[in-house]
Amino acid sequence: MIFAHERQQIIETCLYLQEMSYFLGTWGNVSIRVGESILLTPSRVEYSIMKPEDIVVIDMAGNKLKGDRNPTSEKEIHRQIYNLRNDVFAIIHAHTVYAMAVSTLEIDEVPCIVEEMSQLLGGSIPLTREYVRAEEHSLLGIEASKCIQNRMSLILRNHGSVACGNSLSEATLVTQVQEKACMLYLNAIATGKSLRLIPEEFIASEHYRYKHTYGKEKT
Repeated sequence: MIFAHERQQIIETCLYLQEMSYFLGTWGNVSIRVGESILLTPSRVEYSIMKPEDIVVIDMAGNKLKGDRNPTSEKEIHRQIYNLRNDVFAIIHAHTVYAMAVSTLEIDEVPCIVEEMSQLLGGSIPLTREYVRAEEHSLLGIEASKCIQNRMSLILRNHGSVACGNSLSEATLVTQVQEKACMLYLNAIATGKSLRLIPEEFIASEHYRYKHTYGKEKT
């Protein structure tokens, strides 16, 4: 079977995210990009019974290449971001509790308040401008790609989270860090105190170090 390893990776990731309560029902989807092909979770298939052959393969234009099932209805989130970002090879769209809570606030971003955000996420977590109705899948992808810029994650207004990575394991970590950041932000603003943010001039260098030199420096 073509892309057998990647298909199994997707299924294992879905099961893990479901165990973490990041996925509920069939809300949530996962993808991997391999060359000019995108492997996606299918629409309306429970993760516990998902098989490798259920994974759908599309091209960068959205045309189905392999699979008997329909791809996730939110495939445009994945496709639009992959076409925008050549550094992204895996994407997770989840419905996590704290990110969804933040998605209801009248804010444009979750500011960069902890070092995991500057290192892994590349700074703040932007929110899309407005809620996109469930059936407007193309518009949802457009809004997500406009919002993410050079970040590794974003929040869809009144909807959920999107996490990117150079691998599925990194996208999973981004999902976890994003959810932790949202939890910390909500707890911090609940105190009524002013937030101390990581200085903007530190963020780019910390993100670069994490991506390229972290763990390789001489001590």
